[in-house]
Amino acid sequence: MIKYLRKTYVLLSFFSMSLLVFCYCSPMQWGDNEKEKDIIKNVRRTLSYLHYSPQQINDEFSTKVYHSYMESLDPYKTYFKYEDIQSFSKHEKKMDDYFKNEDLTFYNQSIDTLYNRLAEIETLTTEVLSKPLNYNTPSQLILDYKNSDYTKTQAEWEHKWTNRLKYSILQEIMIWEESAKDSTAWSKKDSIGLEEDEFDPRGKSFAQLESEARKNVAENMAEYFRRFQKRKKSEWFSFYVNAFTEEFDPHTTYFSPKDNENFELSMSGQLEGIGATLADEKGYPTIKSLVIGGPAWKQGDLEVEDKITKVAQGDKEPVSVVGMLLDDAIRLIRGKKGTVVTLTVKKKNGSFKEIKIERDIVELEETFARSAIIKDDKGENYGIIYLPSFYLNYDGKGHDASDDVAKEIEELKKSNIKGLIFDLRGNGGGDLSECVEIVGHFIDQGPVVQVIRSDGNRKIYEDKISGLAWDGPMAVMVNELSASASEIMAAALQDYQRAVIIGSPKTYGKGTVQTLSPLNRFMESTDEYGMLKFTIQKFYRINGGSTQLKGVASDIAIPDRYTYMNISEDAHESALPWDQINPLKYSPWNSTWDLEQIKAKSEKRIQESSQIQLIDEYAKYMKTIDEENEISLNFDEFKTQYEERKEKNEKFEQLSEYKNGLKLESPAYEINLMENDSVLSERRKKWHKNLEKDIYLEETVNVLKDMSAA
Repeated sequence: MIKYLRKTYVLLSFFSMSLLVFCYCSPMQWGDNEKEKDIIKNVRRTLSYLHYSPQQINDEFSTKVYHSYMESLDPYKTYFKYEDIQSFSKHEKKMDDYFKNEDLTFYNQSIDTLYNRLAEIETLTTEVLSKPLNYNTPSQLILDYKNSDYTKTQAEWEHKWTNRLKYSILQEIMIWEESAKDSTAWSKKDSIGLEEDEFDPRGKSFAQLESEARKNVAENMAEYFRRFQKRKKSEWFSFYVNAFTEEFDPHTTYFSPKDNENFELSMSGQLEGIGATLADEKGYPTIKSLVIGGPAWKQGDLEVEDKITKVAQGDKEPVSVVGMLLDDAIRLIRGKKGTVVTLTVKKKNGSFKEIKIERDIVELEETFARSAIIKDDKGENYGIIYLPSFYLNYDGKGHDASDDVAKEIEELKKSNIKGLIFDLRGNGGGDLSECVEIVGHFIDQGPVVQVIRSDGNRKIYEDKISGLAWDGPMAVMVNELSASASEIMAAALQDYQRAVIIGSPKTYGKGTVQTLSPLNRFMESTDEYGMLKFTIQKFYRINGGSTQLKGVASDIAIPDRYTYMNISEDAHESALPWDQINPLKYSPWNSTWDLEQIKAKSEKRIQESSQIQLIDEYAKYMKTIDEENEISLNFDEFKTQYEERKEKNEKFEQLSEYKNGLKLESPAYEINLMENDSVLSERRKKWHKNLEKDIYLEETVNVLKDMSAA
């Protein structure tokens, strides 16, 4: 169909990043001001000429960039002092000039000041935590950071930081007090003994609990400062650049070479390396999980919680990674397929072991489409397909979302399903061509989406292939985090009246298209400068409306935990506006069901559901928590607030105990795979168990039943 579009790098993405030990990329030496100036220059030129909505680089722009940058460096206004802000303020109206002239004066000053203040805070933290604190005063921890001020005196600055430490200590104390009440848990511990460094809170006085809590907080803060000191100053450069880029729109972002690796991994689902994820635990790169089928998993010696102490490439001398920045350690462990890495690890029993692993291609199976058969109480079968993202096979060796979805549909049809659910909850987008092809599985030719450039040029993406993969009743599940390509799919199927959209009142509201551009493309250099992701187009529904800001309104709206919290596109001040264009000609689906009747029946069930009413109550409660502006640091008041919140949370715990009465099983082909793959079997059992508690799935199945009966 339109596979050739993949080479254009047109993306509709909304991905989060994670540290994965898979992919190889040669490291770039940072700290060269000339190189950083080149990055600023190329970012400015690219955005000025190619961005969908170029900004006027003036004093108004400068002020916005300045405040955005300061918020990114010190979001809680606890690091910098008022005197720092006074010194910085002279730059507020000059950020536009710095952007035009590649001037890094303020960047260097701000980062140097940040490191100096953190050094002061480290000393202050050690002093504050060396002795008991007073928890009888009426002091408050201010949570309304945006509207709070920077402290004007040294005493106020120290007091503000001390309050943050107090809050951490009080949290530790309350957790221990609660654990001391759990007799069942402690009887189990008594039967096997306590760990050498484990604190027993039972029968302890407040002074003893406070002392131990301060010790724990001191250890955690020491680890925080260690990691901060290891962080190179140049790593803050992305914060500086993105203060400029994100004033163009929220999805225009500079990726350093390291960040770009993670972005590409999230798009492809296919990686190179040993197949493990790491976390920094007190200076040790520590194994947190192994990818099923990956090199480390196959080799068998590497285990979760192993601490890596040294890394060697092939037959070369090993390099110590203890105390190294996690990113740097990961870059040593990564490598190309066929190369060998030797890890020296400290096992949980204290012994050391050398483990040789040959790197290979790793597929993150859980990033791909998966399906299940839903059995109701009358023995009827329905199908569900969950798609985490619209992933793309860049190099011909991996998966395409459209192909995987087609396969899952065919497998589900073998079970004589009466209706199909397509689950897009949490799907942040992906590749446009894959989205168009998937929509084509459910319509018999026709337009899917319109894309408009800044010059008004319009391109129509169509399904040109005759025939459907599924022509029966269909529902699409969405939530507030369904974004971009997910919204294209939901909007197209809604406009064709092909499916009923069920979920949150509306989706995220991202109606823009991004492209990736390497920043060294016009330079005579092979060095890596990173990538710029920037907005080049807006997309529109076939009915002419935009999903920008407004998202896709569900046909059947059900409250969820985010209903009353603004986490969507319109929460960003720099988001592009909503607009509309002329509609296209298209033929709606000749359905046998009456949507208004379907909606009326569903609304009645929703109103009568005590579970959904409890979800709505929980959503409102979450809103009140989000709007809290301060927390008391007086122990008695803190404890009262803690217990009130705990009592409230206990009421909502029953939400996780709900059972919808549905039974789920894997399609036949996957059952055969699970016979030889116990880990895959456990993953599917966990997924099915979660779906069996899902009231949204229950209501969606009820809607499919109504559609089938029409």
